[in-house]
Amino acid sequence: MSHAARLLGFAFANADLLLEVAKDGAIVFATGAAREFSATDELAGTGLAQLFDGESGLTLLTKLRALPSGGRDGPLSLKLASGNEVGVALCRLPQNGEHISCTMTRPGSARAQRGVTIDAATGLRTANAFLESIGQGMAPGETLSLIDIPALTRSGSREKADGLLAAVARAVKSVGARTVGRVGETSFGAVGPDGGAKRHLAAVVRKMLHDTHMDAPGITEALVSMSGQGLSAEQRMLAVRYCVGRFTAGHHGGKPGDDLAEIFRTMMAETQARAEALTETVAKSAFDFAYQPIVNLKSGALAHCEALVRFHSGSGAGETVGFAEALGISEPFDLAVAAKVIREVEKTPDTRVAFNLSARTIGDPMTFGLISGLLAQKRAMRSRVLIEVTETAQLTDLAKANAAIQSLREIGFQVGIDDFGAGAASLQYLHAMLVDFVKFDGGLVARIGASRREDKLLEGLVSLCSELGVETVAECLETEAQTTRAREMGFTLGQGHYFGKAMPEIAKNAPEQRVAKRKGVQVSWS
Repeated sequence: MSHAARLLGFAFANADLLLEVAKDGAIVFATGAAREFSATDELAGTGLAQLFDGESGLTLLTKLRALPSGGRDGPLSLKLASGNEVGVALCRLPQNGEHISCTMTRPGSARAQRGVTIDAATGLRTANAFLESIGQGMAPGETLSLIDIPALTRSGSREKADGLLAAVARAVKSVGARTVGRVGETSFGAVGPDGGAKRHLAAVVRKMLHDTHMDAPGITEALVSMSGQGLSAEQRMLAVRYCVGRFTAGHHGGKPGDDLAEIFRTMMAETQARAEALTETVAKSAFDFAYQPIVNLKSGALAHCEALVRFHSGSGAGETVGFAEALGISEPFDLAVAAKVIREVEKTPDTRVAFNLSARTIGDPMTFGLISGLLAQKRAMRSRVLIEVTETAQLTDLAKANAAIQSLREIGFQVGIDDFGAGAASLQYLHAMLVDFVKFDGGLVARIGASRREDKLLEGLVSLCSELGVETVAECLETEAQTTRAREMGFTLGQGHYFGKAMPEIAKNAPEQRVAKRKGVQVSWS
Protein backbone atom coordinates (compact mmCIF):
# COMPACT_ATOMS: atom_id res chain seq x y z
CA MET A 1 0.00 0.00 0.00
CA SER A 2 1.32 3.50 -0.84
CA HIS A 3 2.08 6.04 1.85
CA ALA A 4 -0.63 8.33 0.52
CA ALA A 5 -3.25 5.58 0.67
CA ARG A 6 -2.35 4.74 4.25
CA LEU A 7 -2.74 8.39 5.22
CA LEU A 8 -6.23 8.62 3.75
CA GLY A 9 -7.47 7.07 6.96
CA PHE A 10 -5.84 9.80 8.97
CA ALA A 11 -7.40 12.46 6.75
CA PHE A 12 -10.80 10.96 7.39
CA ALA A 13 -10.18 11.38 11.11
CA ASN A 14 -10.26 15.18 10.61
CA ALA A 15 -6.55 15.78 11.15
CA ASP A 16 -5.27 19.08 9.73
CA LEU A 17 -1.79 17.96 8.66
CA LEU A 18 -0.85 14.42 7.65
CA LEU A 19 2.77 13.27 7.65
CA GLU A 20 4.96 10.22 7.30
CA VAL A 21 8.35 10.51 8.94
CA ALA A 22 11.43 8.35 9.33
CA LYS A 23 12.54 7.32 12.81
CA ASP A 24 15.20 10.06 12.71
CA GLY A 25 12.44 12.66 12.26
CA ALA A 26 12.88 13.37 8.54
CA ILE A 27 9.54 14.08 6.82
CA VAL A 28 9.09 11.85 3.76
CA PHE A 29 5.46 12.69 2.93
CA ALA A 30 3.16 15.59 3.85
CA THR A 31 -0.33 16.73 2.92
CA GLY A 32 -2.81 19.11 4.48
CA ALA A 33 -2.74 22.59 6.03
CA ALA A 34 1.05 22.95 6.18
CA ARG A 35 0.87 26.73 6.46
CA GLU A 36 -0.90 26.39 9.79
CA PHE A 37 2.23 24.79 11.24
CA SER A 38 5.16 26.21 9.31
CA ALA A 39 6.29 29.02 7.04
CA THR A 40 6.34 26.80 3.97
CA ASP A 41 4.05 24.41 2.11
CA GLU A 42 6.98 22.12 1.25
CA LEU A 43 7.64 19.97 4.30
CA ALA A 44 8.92 16.77 2.66
CA GLY A 45 12.67 16.54 3.14
CA THR A 46 12.74 18.74 6.25
CA GLY A 47 12.96 17.68 9.88
CA LEU A 48 9.77 17.28 11.90
CA ALA A 49 11.41 18.67 15.04
CA GLN A 50 12.05 21.98 13.23
CA LEU A 51 8.32 22.74 13.42
CA PHE A 52 8.43 22.76 17.24
CA ASP A 53 10.15 24.66 20.00
CA GLY A 54 13.27 23.04 21.46
CA GLU A 55 11.71 21.05 24.31
CA SER A 56 8.70 19.86 22.30
CA GLY A 57 10.90 18.91 19.35
CA LEU A 58 13.15 16.84 21.59
CA THR A 59 10.14 15.14 23.16
CA LEU A 60 8.75 14.25 19.75
CA LEU A 61 12.05 12.84 18.46
CA THR A 62 12.34 10.71 21.59
CA LYS A 63 8.83 9.37 21.01
CA LEU A 64 9.57 8.61 17.36
CA ARG A 65 12.74 6.67 18.11
CA ALA A 66 11.07 4.63 20.87
CA LEU A 67 7.94 3.72 18.91
CA PRO A 68 7.92 -0.05 18.18
CA SER A 69 6.41 -1.71 15.13
CA GLY A 70 2.62 -1.63 15.56
CA GLY A 71 2.96 0.95 18.33
CA ARG A 72 0.87 4.09 18.86
CA ASP A 73 1.38 7.25 20.90
CA GLY A 74 -0.68 10.34 21.56
CA PRO A 75 -2.47 12.55 21.24
CA LEU A 76 0.41 14.65 22.58
CA SER A 77 0.03 18.34 23.40
CA LEU A 78 3.18 20.03 22.06
CA LYS A 79 4.26 23.59 21.34
CA LEU A 80 5.10 24.80 17.84
CA ALA A 81 8.02 27.11 17.11
CA SER A 82 5.41 29.87 16.86
CA GLY A 83 4.39 29.21 20.48
CA ASN A 84 0.95 27.76 19.61
CA GLU A 85 -0.19 24.47 21.11
CA VAL A 86 -0.85 21.60 18.71
CA GLY A 87 -2.12 18.04 19.03
CA VAL A 88 0.14 15.28 17.66
CA ALA A 89 -0.58 11.55 17.27
CA LEU A 90 1.81 8.83 16.07
CA CYS A 91 1.29 5.33 14.63
CA ARG A 92 3.85 2.89 13.21
CA LEU A 93 2.12 0.34 11.00
CA PRO A 94 4.01 -2.96 10.66
CA GLN A 95 3.45 -2.93 6.89
CA ASN A 96 5.01 0.53 6.61
CA GLY A 97 8.55 -0.43 7.55
CA GLU A 98 10.48 2.26 9.42
CA HIS A 99 8.10 5.05 8.45
CA ILE A 100 5.82 6.46 11.13
CA SER A 101 2.42 8.01 10.39
CA CYS A 102 1.82 11.32 12.18
CA THR A 103 -1.21 13.62 12.43
CA MET A 104 -1.26 17.21 13.65
CA THR A 105 -4.28 19.26 14.68
CA ARG A 106 -4.03 23.04 14.56
CA PRO A 107 -5.11 25.32 17.42
CA GLY A 108 -8.71 26.42 17.04
CA SER A 109 -9.78 23.43 14.95
CA ALA A 110 -12.88 21.41 15.76
CA ARG A 111 -10.90 18.80 17.68
CA ALA A 112 -8.92 21.39 19.65
CA GLN A 113 -12.10 23.29 20.50
CA ARG A 114 -13.48 20.34 22.46
CA GLY A 115 -11.36 21.39 25.46
CA VAL A 116 -12.13 25.14 25.26
CA THR A 117 -13.75 26.46 28.45
CA ILE A 118 -13.77 30.24 27.86
CA ASP A 119 -15.90 32.00 25.24
CA ALA A 120 -13.49 34.18 23.25
CA ALA A 121 -16.04 36.96 22.58
CA THR A 122 -17.08 37.54 26.21
CA GLY A 123 -14.50 35.98 28.51
CA LEU A 124 -17.28 33.98 30.18
CA ARG A 125 -17.43 30.21 30.51
CA THR A 126 -18.59 28.37 27.41
CA ALA A 127 -21.92 26.53 27.55
CA ASN A 128 -20.27 23.16 28.18
CA ALA A 129 -17.99 24.56 30.87
CA PHE A 130 -20.92 26.31 32.56
CA LEU A 131 -23.03 23.15 32.54
CA GLU A 132 -20.06 21.19 33.86
CA SER A 133 -19.74 23.61 36.76
CA ILE A 134 -23.43 23.11 37.56
CA GLY A 135 -22.90 19.37 37.57
CA GLN A 136 -20.16 19.72 40.17
CA GLY A 137 -22.75 20.55 42.80
CA MET A 138 -24.55 23.57 44.19
CA ALA A 139 -24.86 24.81 47.76
CA PRO A 140 -28.24 25.04 49.55
CA GLY A 141 -30.04 28.26 48.73
CA GLU A 142 -28.27 28.85 45.44
CA THR A 143 -30.29 29.85 42.40
CA LEU A 144 -29.76 29.37 38.69
CA SER A 145 -30.53 32.51 36.70
CA LEU A 146 -30.90 32.33 32.92
CA ILE A 147 -31.42 35.38 30.73
CA ASP A 148 -32.04 35.71 27.01
CA ILE A 149 -31.37 38.92 25.02
CA PRO A 150 -32.64 38.38 21.45
CA ALA A 151 -31.55 41.90 20.44
CA LEU A 152 -27.92 40.81 20.52
CA THR A 153 -28.36 39.31 17.05
CA ARG A 154 -30.23 42.28 15.59
CA SER A 155 -28.51 45.34 17.04
CA GLY A 156 -27.52 47.06 13.78
CA SER A 157 -23.86 47.57 12.97
CA ARG A 158 -21.10 45.15 13.94
CA GLU A 159 -19.55 47.84 16.14
CA LYS A 160 -22.82 48.37 18.01
CA ALA A 161 -23.38 44.65 18.38
CA ASP A 162 -19.85 44.13 19.75
CA GLY A 163 -20.29 47.03 22.19
CA LEU A 164 -23.58 45.64 23.44
CA LEU A 165 -22.14 42.16 23.87
CA ALA A 166 -19.13 43.54 25.78
CA ALA A 167 -21.41 45.52 28.12
CA VAL A 168 -23.56 42.47 28.78
CA ALA A 169 -20.44 40.39 29.51
CA ARG A 170 -19.20 42.99 32.02
CA ALA A 171 -22.58 42.98 33.73
CA VAL A 172 -22.72 39.20 33.97
CA LYS A 173 -19.19 39.11 35.43
CA SER A 174 -20.10 41.80 37.99
CA VAL A 175 -22.94 39.77 39.51
CA GLY A 176 -20.52 38.03 41.86
CA ALA A 177 -22.09 34.61 41.27
CA ARG A 178 -20.16 31.38 41.89
CA THR A 179 -20.11 30.63 38.16
CA VAL A 180 -21.29 32.53 35.09
CA GLY A 181 -21.34 31.59 31.44
CA ARG A 182 -22.51 32.27 27.92
CA VAL A 183 -24.87 29.37 27.35
CA GLY A 184 -26.15 30.35 23.92
CA GLU A 185 -25.66 32.98 21.23
CA THR A 186 -27.96 35.35 23.09
CA SER A 187 -28.30 33.54 26.43
CA PHE A 188 -26.32 33.83 29.66
CA GLY A 189 -26.43 32.11 33.03
CA ALA A 190 -25.30 32.61 36.62
CA VAL A 191 -25.35 30.33 39.65
CA GLY A 192 -24.99 31.49 43.23
CA PRO A 193 -26.77 33.13 46.16
CA ASP A 194 -26.66 36.49 44.37
CA GLY A 195 -28.72 35.08 41.52
CA GLY A 196 -31.85 35.14 43.71
CA ALA A 197 -34.64 37.64 44.23
CA LYS A 198 -32.44 40.37 45.74
CA ARG A 199 -30.19 40.66 42.73
CA HIS A 200 -31.58 39.31 39.48
CA LEU A 201 -29.11 38.87 36.67
CA ALA A 202 -31.46 40.70 34.30
CA ALA A 203 -31.60 43.72 36.61
CA VAL A 204 -27.80 43.92 36.76
CA VAL A 205 -27.54 43.80 32.96
CA ARG A 206 -30.20 46.50 32.52
CA LYS A 207 -28.38 48.78 34.99
CA MET A 208 -25.02 48.27 33.27
CA LEU A 209 -26.53 49.19 29.91
CA HIS A 210 -28.26 52.22 31.41
CA ASP A 211 -25.07 53.43 33.11
CA THR A 212 -23.12 53.13 29.83
CA HIS A 213 -25.87 55.00 27.92
CA MET A 214 -26.91 52.02 25.83
CA ASP A 215 -30.48 51.14 25.01
CA ALA A 216 -31.64 48.29 27.22
CA PRO A 217 -33.08 45.67 24.86
CA GLY A 218 -35.81 43.28 25.84
CA ILE A 219 -34.44 40.83 28.40
CA THR A 220 -36.29 37.77 29.66
CA GLU A 221 -35.19 35.83 32.72
CA ALA A 222 -35.82 32.47 34.35
CA LEU A 223 -34.94 31.83 38.00
CA VAL A 224 -34.76 28.25 39.26
CA SER A 225 -34.27 27.23 42.88
CA MET A 226 -32.00 24.27 43.50
CA SER A 227 -34.16 22.68 46.19
CA GLY A 228 -37.27 20.51 46.11
CA GLN A 229 -38.93 18.95 43.06
CA GLY A 230 -38.59 15.37 44.28
CA LEU A 231 -35.31 14.29 42.65
CA SER A 232 -32.20 13.33 44.53
CA ALA A 233 -29.58 16.07 44.80
CA GLU A 234 -27.40 14.42 42.15
CA GLN A 235 -30.28 13.79 39.78
CA ARG A 236 -31.52 17.34 40.25
CA MET A 237 -28.13 18.66 39.17
CA LEU A 238 -28.27 16.43 36.10
CA ALA A 239 -31.86 17.49 35.41
CA VAL A 240 -30.86 21.15 35.57
CA ARG A 241 -28.00 20.53 33.15
CA TYR A 242 -30.30 18.64 30.80
CA CYS A 243 -32.94 21.38 30.86
CA VAL A 244 -30.42 24.21 30.50
CA GLY A 245 -28.99 22.47 27.46
CA ARG A 246 -32.40 22.09 25.84
CA PHE A 247 -33.47 25.56 26.93
CA THR A 248 -30.50 27.36 25.40
CA ALA A 249 -30.73 25.24 22.24
CA GLY A 250 -34.27 26.55 21.78
CA HIS A 251 -35.98 23.19 22.45
CA HIS A 252 -38.37 24.61 25.04
CA GLY A 253 -41.31 25.28 22.73
CA GLY A 254 -41.62 28.89 23.89
CA LYS A 255 -42.26 31.95 21.75
CA PRO A 256 -41.05 35.56 22.06
CA GLY A 257 -42.79 37.17 25.02
CA ASP A 258 -43.50 33.89 26.83
CA ASP A 259 -42.67 33.56 30.52
CA LEU A 260 -39.29 31.82 30.42
CA ALA A 261 -39.35 31.09 34.13
CA GLU A 262 -42.65 29.21 33.80
CA ILE A 263 -41.39 27.37 30.73
CA PHE A 264 -38.27 26.26 32.59
CA ARG A 265 -40.26 25.14 35.64
CA THR A 266 -42.50 23.10 33.35
CA MET A 267 -39.45 21.52 31.70
CA MET A 268 -38.07 20.60 35.12
CA ALA A 269 -41.37 19.03 36.21
CA GLU A 270 -41.63 17.03 32.97
CA THR A 271 -38.00 15.93 33.28
CA GLN A 272 -38.58 14.76 36.85
CA ALA A 273 -41.66 12.74 35.87
CA ARG A 274 -39.87 11.19 32.92
CA ALA A 275 -36.81 10.32 35.01
CA GLU A 276 -38.96 8.58 37.60
CA ALA A 277 -40.84 6.63 34.90
CA LEU A 278 -37.61 5.57 33.17
CA THR A 279 -36.10 4.47 36.47
CA GLU A 280 -39.10 2.20 37.01
CA THR A 281 -38.78 0.87 33.44
CA VAL A 282 -35.14 -0.02 34.04
CA ALA A 283 -35.86 -1.62 37.41
CA LYS A 284 -38.51 -3.86 35.87
CA SER A 285 -36.64 -4.48 32.56
CA ALA A 286 -39.86 -3.28 30.94
CA PHE A 287 -38.44 -3.05 27.44
CA ASP A 288 -38.05 -5.41 24.50
CA PHE A 289 -35.53 -5.99 21.75
CA ALA A 290 -35.76 -5.96 17.99
CA TYR A 291 -32.92 -7.80 16.25
CA GLN A 292 -31.34 -6.54 13.04
CA PRO A 293 -29.08 -8.85 10.99
CA ILE A 294 -25.39 -8.13 10.38
CA VAL A 295 -24.09 -9.99 7.35
CA ASN A 296 -20.74 -11.14 5.96
CA LEU A 297 -20.43 -9.11 2.76
CA LYS A 298 -18.34 -11.72 0.93
CA SER A 299 -20.25 -14.89 1.70
CA GLY A 300 -23.70 -13.47 2.39
CA ALA A 301 -23.84 -15.51 5.62
CA LEU A 302 -25.48 -14.09 8.72
CA ALA A 303 -22.69 -13.09 11.14
CA HIS A 304 -24.81 -11.95 14.08
CA CYS A 305 -27.70 -9.64 15.02
CA GLU A 306 -27.76 -6.36 16.93
CA ALA A 307 -30.23 -6.08 19.81
CA LEU A 308 -32.05 -2.76 19.44
CA VAL A 309 -34.03 -1.59 22.47
CA ARG A 310 -37.74 -0.93 22.05
CA PHE A 311 -39.63 0.78 24.89
CA HIS A 312 -43.23 -0.09 25.71
CA SER A 313 -44.05 3.63 25.81
CA GLY A 314 -43.23 3.87 22.11
CA SER A 315 -40.62 6.60 22.69
CA GLY A 316 -37.58 6.59 20.44
CA ALA A 317 -34.71 4.46 21.73
CA GLY A 318 -31.88 6.81 20.72
CA GLU A 319 -33.38 9.90 22.32
CA THR A 320 -34.40 7.94 25.42
CA VAL A 321 -30.90 6.54 25.88
CA GLY A 322 -29.54 10.09 25.56
CA PHE A 323 -31.98 11.20 28.23
CA ALA A 324 -30.96 8.29 30.47
CA GLU A 325 -27.32 9.31 30.17
CA ALA A 326 -28.13 12.94 30.93
CA LEU A 327 -30.04 11.98 34.06
CA GLY A 328 -27.54 9.42 35.35
CA ILE A 329 -29.78 6.42 34.59
CA SER A 330 -27.75 4.96 31.72
CA GLU A 331 -25.50 2.80 33.91
CA PRO A 332 -28.30 0.72 35.50
CA PHE A 333 -30.05 0.69 32.11
CA ASP A 334 -26.96 -0.83 30.46
CA LEU A 335 -26.78 -3.45 33.20
CA ALA A 336 -30.44 -4.35 32.63
CA VAL A 337 -29.83 -4.59 28.86
CA ALA A 338 -26.76 -6.83 29.29
CA ALA A 339 -28.60 -9.20 31.63
CA LYS A 340 -31.65 -9.42 29.37
CA VAL A 341 -29.60 -9.99 26.20
CA ILE A 342 -27.74 -12.88 27.82
CA ARG A 343 -31.02 -14.45 28.95
CA GLU A 344 -32.45 -14.17 25.43
CA VAL A 345 -29.37 -15.63 23.76
CA GLU A 346 -29.12 -18.46 26.28
CA LYS A 347 -32.61 -19.67 25.46
CA THR A 348 -32.17 -19.30 21.68
CA PRO A 349 -29.61 -21.80 20.28
CA ASP A 350 -27.43 -21.05 17.26
CA THR A 351 -27.60 -17.27 17.67
CA ARG A 352 -25.05 -14.47 18.07
CA VAL A 353 -26.13 -11.04 19.33
CA ALA A 354 -24.42 -7.69 19.90
CA PHE A 355 -25.65 -5.20 22.50
CA ASN A 356 -24.69 -1.60 23.25
CA LEU A 357 -22.73 -0.39 26.25
CA SER A 358 -22.51 3.38 26.69
CA ALA A 359 -19.26 5.27 27.12
CA ARG A 360 -20.59 6.56 30.43
CA THR A 361 -20.97 3.02 31.75
CA ILE A 362 -17.46 2.12 30.57
CA GLY A 363 -16.21 4.94 32.79
CA ASP A 364 -18.29 4.06 35.87
CA PRO A 365 -16.33 1.59 38.05
CA MET A 366 -19.32 0.30 40.03
CA THR A 367 -21.70 -0.45 37.15
CA PHE A 368 -18.95 -1.65 34.82
CA GLY A 369 -17.73 -3.95 37.59
CA LEU A 370 -21.22 -5.46 37.84
CA ILE A 371 -21.48 -5.94 34.07
CA SER A 372 -17.99 -7.43 33.72
CA GLY A 373 -18.76 -9.71 36.68
CA LEU A 374 -21.97 -10.84 34.98
CA LEU A 375 -20.09 -11.54 31.74
CA ALA A 376 -17.34 -13.38 33.60
CA GLN A 377 -20.00 -15.70 35.03
CA LYS A 378 -21.27 -16.25 31.48
CA ARG A 379 -17.98 -17.13 29.79
CA ALA A 380 -19.79 -19.86 27.91
CA MET A 381 -21.57 -17.09 25.98
CA ARG A 382 -18.37 -15.35 24.87
CA SER A 383 -18.60 -16.64 21.29
CA ARG A 384 -22.27 -15.67 21.04
CA VAL A 385 -22.42 -12.20 22.66
CA LEU A 386 -20.63 -9.11 21.30
CA ILE A 387 -20.37 -5.65 22.84
CA GLU A 388 -20.60 -2.32 21.01
CA VAL A 389 -19.34 0.73 22.91
CA THR A 390 -21.50 3.70 21.95
CA GLU A 391 -20.40 7.30 22.17
CA THR A 392 -23.65 9.03 23.08
CA ALA A 393 -21.54 10.40 25.91
CA GLN A 394 -18.06 11.11 24.61
CA LEU A 395 -15.17 8.90 25.66
CA THR A 396 -12.78 11.22 27.46
CA ASP A 397 -10.36 9.07 29.50
CA LEU A 398 -9.22 6.79 26.69
CA ALA A 399 -6.66 4.94 28.81
CA LYS A 400 -9.36 4.05 31.34
CA ALA A 401 -11.77 3.06 28.57
CA ASN A 402 -9.14 0.85 26.97
CA ALA A 403 -8.43 -0.89 30.28
CA ALA A 404 -12.15 -1.64 30.65
CA ILE A 405 -12.40 -2.92 27.08
CA GLN A 406 -9.35 -5.16 27.52
CA SER A 407 -10.84 -6.69 30.66
CA LEU A 408 -13.85 -7.81 28.59
CA ARG A 409 -11.67 -9.08 25.75
CA GLU A 410 -9.55 -11.07 28.22
CA ILE A 411 -12.72 -12.86 29.34
CA GLY A 412 -13.21 -13.76 25.66
CA PHE A 413 -15.89 -11.31 24.50
CA GLN A 414 -15.47 -9.36 21.27
CA VAL A 415 -15.71 -5.59 21.74
CA GLY A 416 -16.13 -2.87 19.12
CA ILE A 417 -16.83 0.84 18.74
CA ASP A 418 -20.18 2.04 17.38
CA ASP A 419 -20.69 5.11 15.15
CA PHE A 420 -17.02 5.10 14.19
CA GLY A 421 -15.78 7.90 11.92
CA ALA A 422 -18.57 10.33 12.83
CA GLY A 423 -16.34 12.67 14.85
CA ALA A 424 -12.83 13.98 14.99
CA ALA A 425 -11.73 11.34 17.49
CA SER A 426 -11.71 8.32 15.14
CA LEU A 427 -7.95 8.13 14.77
CA GLN A 428 -7.50 8.92 18.44
CA TYR A 429 -9.66 5.90 19.31
CA LEU A 430 -7.63 3.60 17.06
CA HIS A 431 -4.47 4.82 18.73
CA ALA A 432 -5.72 4.47 22.28
CA MET A 433 -7.98 1.42 22.29
CA LEU A 434 -7.51 -2.13 21.05
CA VAL A 435 -10.83 -3.42 19.73
CA ASP A 436 -12.05 -6.30 17.58
CA PHE A 437 -14.32 -4.33 15.26
CA VAL A 438 -15.61 -0.86 14.46
CA LYS A 439 -19.04 -0.03 13.10
CA PHE A 440 -18.90 2.94 10.76
CA ASP A 441 -21.45 5.69 11.27
CA GLY A 442 -24.51 5.26 9.10
CA GLY A 443 -24.35 8.84 7.87
CA LEU A 444 -20.98 8.15 6.26
CA VAL A 445 -22.06 4.85 4.75
CA ALA A 446 -25.28 6.36 3.37
CA ARG A 447 -23.18 8.78 1.29
CA ILE A 448 -21.22 6.02 -0.46
CA GLY A 449 -21.17 6.78 -4.18
CA ALA A 450 -22.13 10.44 -3.78
CA SER A 451 -18.56 11.78 -3.86
CA ARG A 452 -15.40 10.19 -5.24
CA ARG A 453 -13.31 12.11 -2.70
CA GLU A 454 -15.40 10.94 0.27
CA ASP A 455 -15.33 7.38 -1.06
CA LYS A 456 -11.53 7.48 -1.25
CA LEU A 457 -11.24 8.82 2.29
CA LEU A 458 -13.64 6.20 3.60
CA GLU A 459 -11.82 3.45 1.72
CA GLY A 460 -8.54 4.64 3.23
CA LEU A 461 -9.86 4.41 6.77
CA VAL A 462 -11.34 0.96 6.12
CA SER A 463 -7.96 -0.15 4.79
CA LEU A 464 -6.21 1.28 7.85
CA CYS A 465 -8.52 -0.71 10.14
CA SER A 466 -7.83 -3.84 8.11
CA GLU A 467 -4.07 -3.39 8.48
CA LEU A 468 -4.52 -3.02 12.22
CA GLY A 469 -6.54 -6.26 12.33
CA VAL A 470 -9.81 -4.47 13.16
CA GLU A 471 -12.97 -5.81 11.48
CA THR A 472 -15.22 -3.21 9.84
CA VAL A 473 -19.03 -3.00 9.74
CA ALA A 474 -20.95 -0.77 7.31
CA GLU A 475 -24.34 0.12 8.76
CA CYS A 476 -27.35 1.72 7.05
CA LEU A 477 -26.89 -0.14 3.77
CA GLU A 478 -30.11 0.45 1.87
CA THR A 479 -29.40 -0.42 -1.76
CA GLU A 480 -27.61 -3.05 -3.82
CA ALA A 481 -25.30 -0.38 -5.25
CA GLN A 482 -24.24 0.78 -1.78
CA THR A 483 -23.69 -2.79 -0.65
CA THR A 484 -21.58 -3.65 -3.69
CA ARG A 485 -19.46 -0.53 -3.23
CA ALA A 486 -19.03 -1.25 0.51
CA ARG A 487 -17.80 -4.74 -0.35
CA GLU A 488 -15.37 -3.29 -2.90
CA MET A 489 -14.07 -0.83 -0.31
CA GLY A 490 -13.11 -3.70 1.95
CA PHE A 491 -15.86 -3.65 4.56
CA THR A 492 -16.19 -7.13 6.03
CA LEU A 493 -19.72 -6.89 7.45
CA GLY A 494 -22.89 -5.02 6.52
CA GLN A 495 -26.08 -3.96 8.28
CA GLY A 496 -29.17 -2.17 7.05
CA HIS A 497 -32.59 -2.54 5.50
CA TYR A 498 -31.03 -4.05 2.37
CA PHE A 499 -30.54 -7.22 4.42
CA GLY A 500 -33.65 -6.91 6.57
CA LYS A 501 -35.36 -4.75 9.17
CA ALA A 502 -35.12 -5.34 12.89
CA MET A 503 -37.51 -8.10 13.92
CA PRO A 504 -38.84 -9.33 17.31
CA GLU A 505 -37.06 -12.71 17.11
CA ILE A 506 -33.35 -13.46 16.78
CA ALA A 507 -32.24 -14.87 13.43
CA LYS A 508 -30.33 -18.11 13.79
CA ASN A 509 -26.77 -18.50 12.59
CA ALA A 510 -27.21 -21.86 10.91
CA PRO A 511 -24.25 -22.68 8.63
CA GLU A 512 -26.48 -22.80 5.58
CA GLN A 513 -28.08 -19.44 6.33
CA ARG A 514 -27.53 -17.01 3.49
CA VAL A 515 -28.79 -13.51 2.99
CA ALA A 516 -29.73 -13.12 -0.65
CA LYS A 517 -31.65 -10.08 -1.78
CA ARG A 518 -33.47 -10.55 -5.08
CA LYS A 519 -36.23 -8.63 -6.75
CA GLY A 520 -39.66 -9.75 -5.66
CA VAL A 521 -38.36 -11.53 -2.56
CA GLN A 522 -39.36 -10.30 0.90
CA VAL A 523 -36.58 -10.99 3.40
CA SER A 524 -37.79 -11.56 6.94
CA TRP A 525 -36.07 -12.54 10.17
CA SER A 526 -38.15 -14.71 12.39
